[in-house]
Amino acid sequence: MEFESIQVFTRDEYKGAQEPLSFVWRGEERRIAQVVDRWYEGGVDPTRMPMLYFRVKTLTGEIFLIRYHEFFRAWSIVL
Repeated sequence: MEFESIQVFTRDEYKGAQEPLSFVWRGEERRIAQVVDRWYEGGVDPTRMPMLYFRVKTLTGEIFLIRYHEFFRAWSIVL
């Protein structure tokens, strides 16, 4: 898989980055209508970095897979 850095606006409450609300990719902001699926990777295995994945649907109906890298506090999109 290839990833590209993106800027994500999230619903931040009692802890860091949580559910994404919108993201900017290649200069265009896309508002998220629905989080279709989400999962966590790397919590049990100490050799893997913890990451949150979100499959999101935008207001225009596009589906994207984005992830949050907890160690680097960085968002990216799967190309």
